[in-house]
Amino acid sequence: MSAALPVGHHGVKTLVVEHHRGTAIHPRAAQISQRTMEILRTVGVEQIVREKSDEQFVQDGAIMAVETLAGRELAYFIANLNEGVRDVSPCERVFISQSLLEPLLKTRAEALGAELRFATDMVSFEQDESGVTAVIQDRDSGRTETVRASYLVAADGAHSRIRHGLGIPMRGRGVFSNSVTIYFRGDLTPLLRGRNLSVIYVNNATLRGFFRIEKPLDRGFLARR
Repeated sequence: MSAALPVGHHGVKTLVVEHHRGTAIHPRAAQISQRTMEILRTVGVEQIVREKSDEQFVQDGAIMAVETLAGRELAYFIANLNEGVRDVSPCERVFISQSLLEPLLKTRAEALGAELRFATDMVSFEQDESGVTAVIQDRDSGRTETVRASYLVAADGAHSRIRHGLGIPMRGRGVFSNSVTIYFRGDLTPLLRGRNLSVIYVNNATLRGFFRIEKPLDRGFLARR
């Protein structure tokens, strides 16, 4: 959907094929960089993203590390999310969960002419001199369809079937960790002690991970190893 936005902004029709049955249901990734916000500004969704971000998270928080939420602070990596970058662009960095962002992208992508097919897989593709022919399949009915496009954008993740199909290897370290995400509710105000914290890394003998806490400081998630 993100790729469909700037393409649609330039009047190009797109077909977005997505395995999942809808937009994200879990928070997942949350930070949007300044450059990404500039792109969202270009395609007309910056303001709504900023408004939704402000509803969900306290703005301009710190990225830091602690032994425990109630214990010793270890380091401040970024004291203020927009410190030192606010004056170089009309856009700012924000936090917004993927579950809140994706419906905004969906609405705008469709308004710009994108056709979105959820619960759909691409099962094969072939490239020739003038474009790409792909076979897509509806997950519920099993019905297949052949589609033709000038270009194919591989946006299918780290385990991309398209990348494998093109024979492009993955380089680098590979798996960094195996983690679980724990979603919780509880009053965190006493533990935060008035600190404006966007990402809280925890590092002790029992736990390594990070917290993200939503307004009004009574819910969030912990990603831990």
